[in-house]
Amino acid sequence: MDKNLIVCLLLAFPPTSCVIYGQKFIATAVVGLNAAQIDGDSLYGFKKAGIHVGGRVSYINNKSFDLALEMLYSQRGSSRLFSNNKPADLISANYVEFPLVINLRDWYIQDKQFFKIRAELGLSYGYLVGIKSEKYDVNRFNKHDVSWLLGCGMRFTPFWGLGLRYTTSFSNMYKDQAAAIEKFKSYFLTFRSEFYF
Repeated sequence: MDKNLIVCLLLAFPPTSCVIYGQKFIATAVVGLNAAQIDGDSLYGFKKAGIHVGGRVSYINNKSFDLALEMLYSQRGSSRLFSNNKPADLISANYVEFPLVINLRDWYIQDKQFFKIRAELGLSYGYLVGIKSEKYDVNRFNKHDVSWLLGCGMRFTPFWGLGLRYTTSFSNMYKDQAAAIEKFKSYFLTFRSEFYF
């Protein structure tokens, strides 16, 4: 399942054939890593590493502002250690995400015609496509997730930059009244490389 999703994302946002539709749309391919945890699972720290890959199409409506829609494959969850975890100390959750992001840009490079820095704020819908956990009933994880995100980025050339993002869910990702779980929310940091076309 995971390999098929990655193939679909690459076909949707191919790095070698992204097209700019007119002068107001910019395509971007993104590749990075998530550092995730879950609030309420008794495992602490951003110790669950996961893939973050996909693409973005931005609509530019003035020189300092743009609106972007992304499609991402994102691995989240939680773990007690960075590696060599016991099965009971690991939750692996894979999502297809659709963030809608507002970007505020600054520090315009006149000779190369691009903005060097940005701040971003947005909402994201995620659909759970895979879950692994020995401690929790995988059938009780919510398929749908709505999150908010906050981030920043820097472009070093017209074609390449880096981004940092924090994302957290509005609601619990696990539903089991019998377990008396008050809070079970996913949140994660994303470090990513961005390729502009």
